[in-house]
Formats: sequence, C-alpha cells, structure tokens
Amino acid sequence: MSAPLLSVENLVKQYDAGGDEPLTVLRDLDLLVQEGEIVAVVGESGTGKSTLLHLLGALDRPTAGTIQFKGTDLFAKSDDELAAFRNRSIGFVFQFHHLLPEFTALENVAMPALIQHRSVADVASRARDLLDLLGLADRADHRPSTLSGGEKQRVAIARALMNEPALVLMDEPTGNLDARTAEPMHREIERLSRDIDQTFVLATHDPSLAKIAGRVLRLELGQLHSLDPRDEMAPADQVPGDEETSAS
Repeated sequence: MSAPLLSVENLVKQYDAGGDEPLTVLRDLDLLVQEGEIVAVVGESGTGKSTLLHLLGALDRPTAGTIQFKGTDLFAKSDDELAAFRNRSIGFVFQFHHLLPEFTALENVAMPALIQHRSVADVASRARDLLDLLGLADRADHRPSTLSGGEKQRVAIARALMNEPALVLMDEPTGNLDARTAEPMHREIERLSRDIDQTFVLATHDPSLAKIAGRVLRLELGQLHSLDPRDEMAPADQVPGDEETSAS
C-alpha cells in the first residue's frame, strides 16, 4: 500500500469548559486516509465530528498529537503557512453552502483561485469546466438566489474542487437536502472519487451517504471505530461491539 495522504496519531482536542477540568472532545484518535478513497465519519451530534474535520483541514490546532499530510507535519507550520496550505490543498463543503449572494455561480466557484490574486479571466475556463462536470453548465451566470438547494450545494462542491485540492472535507453536505435531492449528490461524490481520484472525508448523519464510502468510522467517546459500510448504521447511541479503536 502506498504512503497515506493523511496520517493522524494520538490526536487530542480539549476546550476550556470553565471548570477545573477541560472538556476533552477527541482523545488519542488515530486515522489513516489513502489517496482516492471516501471515508465517512458518523456519530451522534456533539461527539466531535466537526471538530475532527476542522483539525484535518487545519482550521484549528490540536491540543496534542500529530496530523501529517503527505508526510509533512501540518502543525509545524505557521498560521500564514497553514492558510496557504488550506487554500491550495483542502476543499471544504459544509451543510450550509455559504455561497456569496452578490456573485454568480461561476464567480463563487472561482473564488478560491481569486483569493490567490488570479483574475477571473485566468480561471473562468476551469470554473466553467467544474460547473459542467457537476451538471450546472447552464447555471454559470445565475446568482445563488435563483438556484435550487441541490444546485447551490453542487456549486459549493465545484468551488471546493477549484484549486485541485488533494483532500475534500464535507460536513453534513446533504443535511439540508431532502432524499430526492440528496441522492444525485451522493452519485456525484462517488463519480468524482472514481473519475478524478478525489479523496473525501465526510461527516454525516445520513446512512445513504455513508454507504457510498469505502470505510465508515463511528466517532464515539473521542475515538474512531470501524464499521462495515454495507451494514445498516448502528443507532447513534450504540457503540459497535468489539470494534477496534484504531481506524487505520
């Protein structure tokens, strides 16, 4: 097996809860992610799924432990270096699409490249290609207010792919979509993984989204437990029996 894209060892994240003891959300968590795979992280609300994604995407720093990206220790970088890393190597898709209402779909998709001080003329071709890839070629010049919920989320996915990131992190990406709208989104994520070898880590409550993953991991008591993606997801308050704590 090739070296992992992402290697997480002994990850700890604590917050000041205002008392004598800190609130520990993640404890000694391990994770390996290979290039081109889809990994789903499931678990009940409040278990730390979003916290984990924020750490994997270098939006926050851990209390302890290491995250290596292609063999490089992320948190040995300065804040400015991490900002550049996020823009270049990580794509984010959240439950709420966070599109900028005053810009067209094309301009929203191009935004990560524009942050690099590239001109719209320089990046418009790739932005249009991504919209076409996601079935939105005819919506390029539309503003978000004229798009459906599913279309807005596909624009958000296209935006996440704009800078050809090695890793796309998705936090409840279909949480605001009904089942009819969410199903095409699931197919798009599978197709992107297959066609362009895109790596995804998904945090989700949605069993149908989790089932497209090659691996499903439950976050419970601050650690990850492996599940079989072909099985029904266990109830959120049930720890999988006799599962290994390591998710490597």
